[in-house]
Order: sequence, then structure tokens, then C-alpha cells
Amino acid sequence: MTFKAFFQAATDNTPYDYQSRLAGNDSDAACDSQLINIPTGLGKTAAVVLAWLWNRVQLQNPKWPRRLVYCLPMRTLVILQVSTSINL
Repeated sequence: MTFKAFFQAATDNTPYDYQSRLAGNDSDAACDSQLINIPTGLGKTAAVVLAWLWNRVQLQNPKWPRRLVYCLPMRTLVILQVSTSINL
């Protein structure tokens, strides 16, 4: 399975180029800190969560952290992300 297929299975969308690059495409990439400066509504949450799931769970890549900590600035965003994640 490729990252593109993995992303499509989870979201019913094709990943944007930045989402594929963040996940390391289909390589054995290390997890590097990156600034994601993308406008609202273009899949930042999906990019981060699915990049981590792809590398840590699907590929069993030990170069990625065992845990993902995702901080949100507002409670309403937390509620939205929890409901979205449950639907994955």
C-alpha cells in the first residue's frame, strides 16, 4: 500500500503534495520538526495525524515517535477533532 492509497482510504481524498511530503512519501523517512503554514481547511490535521499513523503504525518506522501529541488552542477545535477522528 502507498501513502496515497492509505490517505485516500482514511479520508476519501487524494493527499495534497505537502501532505505526502510530510509523511515522507513512501520512503523510510525520519520524523523532522516542520512548520506547516497552510491556510485553514486544507487538511493540516489529516496531514499530521495520517503522516504519523502511516509511519509509526503502517510502516512500523522506529524513526517516528511512539506517541503523537496534538495540541489545539480552543476547546471547540478539540471537540471537532475528536469527532472527526472517531469517524476515521
